[in-house]
Amino acid sequence: MEGEEGMIIVRAISRIVFYCRRYRHSQAYLRLAACAVLATLFSSPQLAAATTVRMETTLGGIDIELYDNQAPITVANFLAYAGRGDYTNNGFIHRSVPGFILQGGGYIYGNSPLGIFVTRIPVLDPPIQNEFSASRSNIRGTIAMAKLPDDPNSATSEWFFNLADNSANLDYQNGGFTVFGHVLTGMNVVDAIASLDTWNATSVNGALGELPLIEFVSTTGLQPNNLVQVTGIFKVAFTNTLSGALVRFTADLDMIFSGVATASTTDTASLLATFSPPAHKTVQFNDGIFAFTLTGTMPSSRVVTLFSDDPIIPTHYYAYGKTPDNTAPHWYDFSYDGETGAEIVRNKVIMHFVDGKRGDDDLDSTNGSVTHTGAPAVVTANTSAQSNQSGGGCSIVTAPSQTTSNGDWVVISMFLAFVALVRRRARNGRIQRAPR
Repeated sequence: MEGEEGMIIVRAISRIVFYCRRYRHSQAYLRLAACAVLATLFSSPQLAAATTVRMETTLGGIDIELYDNQAPITVANFLAYAGRGDYTNNGFIHRSVPGFILQGGGYIYGNSPLGIFVTRIPVLDPPIQNEFSASRSNIRGTIAMAKLPDDPNSATSEWFFNLADNSANLDYQNGGFTVFGHVLTGMNVVDAIASLDTWNATSVNGALGELPLIEFVSTTGLQPNNLVQVTGIFKVAFTNTLSGALVRFTADLDMIFSGVATASTTDTASLLATFSPPAHKTVQFNDGIFAFTLTGTMPSSRVVTLFSDDPIIPTHYYAYGKTPDNTAPHWYDFSYDGETGAEIVRNKVIMHFVDGKRGDDDLDSTNGSVTHTGAPAVVTANTSAQSNQSGGGCSIVTAPSQTTSNGDWVVISMFLAFVALVRRRARNGRIQRAPR
């Protein structure tokens, strides 16, 4: 499967699943009918490929698909703040109203000898034009802009997740609240944050009347580790392992992923036939082989992080391609050497790239891109005499993962996503707050 086709499937499934869940209590035939209509809409030629970002928080990651075409001003505004680090340099979720909204993007914390203090983010850009549309309603799982109660065009930096269907309220107040994306995966993280106890911390800052806190003890006072911090916002691309588990690749917001793909079973077998395992070791490639191209201005180094939902944690990462000392494509251990290579931290593979160096298949330092092929693996020692005599071995596991068993709506969604694929139509200070 080509990378573009894979992305179409993932996005189609994600969009369809997101809306099909609204009908999960209806009769099966009604749900199917509703999903079919949505699938038709999502495969229309007016839709273009969307930007997808991953928001890392203290309690986990949230993948968000942004509505680039439908709310271009709002998306550009969000990405500008995120790209400067305004949301992630000591930023945190500052407001939680259970069953309603979860809000962030406006405040940062700092430490002083007198304790923690909270201020607005360093720079506020001019307010943006309201882009509310009834076609993008404030339903559960969407992300929208906060604004002042008496000015439709007053949104600056603050955003909120809708915890419930708030369309009856938020779509008709103050010109409507602009929805500019929705959660693809990670709504469980949003819900976990929303389930935290809230505290009135207006003595620290007047905006913190409904502050969600982690394991807060009033006698010790507010500490940074009590806050739900937003630790990173990254560009993200998706593909699936051969077993069906979801894989995410993240990079800086100014970078662009293209050609993200998982090698087919046939291509994987062909590539692995050229792999020479270490002596007396067995190498098991559980997720398959991935390939991607990352483009954009290349400073001295770039980091791409691979997140896998596969419960099996890799021990090594191998790359396939050219290296400065061997320009014939070959397998090599891509362990981090202080400049390039991969580090494995739990379910993450953190890959360091320098344009034109090890890990960049084309070895061209002038084209502003990195093209890479590689695979995480589990390496174990061989204990049998026969294996030791043979020097080692490698294999790939293709058994279905448990992550593919999620109910009938997934089957429906995958079928409709296939229809979308066949059509090949890709969707080329005053306190700002949501009202109560």
